[in-house]
Amino acid sequence: MIYRKLKILSREDIFSQKPEWRNPGYSRYFAMYSSVFGGVVTDPSLMVLPLDDHMVHRGDGIFEAFKCVNGYIYNLDAHLARLQKSAELISLKLPFSLSTIKQIIIETVATGGVKDCMVRVFVSRGIGGFDCAPRECKESNLYIIVLEPWSAPEHFYTKGVSAITSKIPAKPSFFAQVKSCNYLPNVLVEMEAEKNKVDFGIMLDEEGYLTEGATENVAIVTKEKKFVYPTFSHMLKGTSLLRGVELTKELIKMGILKGISQRNISREEAYESSEMLIFGTGPNVLPVVEYDGNKIGTGKPGDVFHMLSRLFQRDITENKKVLTPVFKEEEKL
Repeated sequence: MIYRKLKILSREDIFSQKPEWRNPGYSRYFAMYSSVFGGVVTDPSLMVLPLDDHMVHRGDGIFEAFKCVNGYIYNLDAHLARLQKSAELISLKLPFSLSTIKQIIIETVATGGVKDCMVRVFVSRGIGGFDCAPRECKESNLYIIVLEPWSAPEHFYTKGVSAITSKIPAKPSFFAQVKSCNYLPNVLVEMEAEKNKVDFGIMLDEEGYLTEGATENVAIVTKEKKFVYPTFSHMLKGTSLLRGVELTKELIKMGILKGISQRNISREEAYESSEMLIFGTGPNVLPVVEYDGNKIGTGKPGDVFHMLSRLFQRDITENKKVLTPVFKEEEKL
């Protein structure tokens, strides 16, 4: 057997060879906090985590993703509450109290110095080995990454999006409730959608009812003008969907909708709906105009979508109850 003589790299070798996108000013990553090192870095080449972290080699961790708009983090408390719930479900002890985690998030975003960004928070079981059992993990770890905001293409809003029913089965009920780092099924849904040249894939539960997309929730508006969204038995409780439900109540007061219902939704009912909507952290709400090749409603973004989109924008910019200021000048307002 022939062995190649591999070069043993020094620290200088590694940092001299880093790609341009890992350099400050060129990267889409602005700041990262790591409880392993106990601080924040702004050099993208230092934004790393140990390979023997249980989150890396076993998917044993949880996460949340949310956005900061004009210096205000949107819906942060709802995301932290869900983070805590996910931790409880898998018996993962958070490394800090929620209030401390919240403060670390705010300071990390502030260190990044960008008022419009995405924030991802990860909590892992810990580091210490490559076993499946977590006995080597002495304590959980917290990682926070601040990066460029994601925004949907403009035509998603003006012309609408397409979706198909995914062949990837929805996660079993227990695992669907946990926002874990094991997202292999979600990755496959995204790949399937891309392969079929559509924008989104939607999974079904064992009984054939709609659940969720790879990273989004769905809802429909019936011809009777009722807003309907699936039960949470086989899907994650989406923070954007739940905000959408609250905002939808305003449409009832305005007479645009006649009611809200949470129940099972079949594909056939979705095909016949007047509107079909997708909710997510990045886009807020999007109109589905084609599902499984079937035209939804008029085949164009509908009135409920347009109204909800405007209500989301107002919520994100004006509703202080769901906005957390990051920078000192915002705190004085």
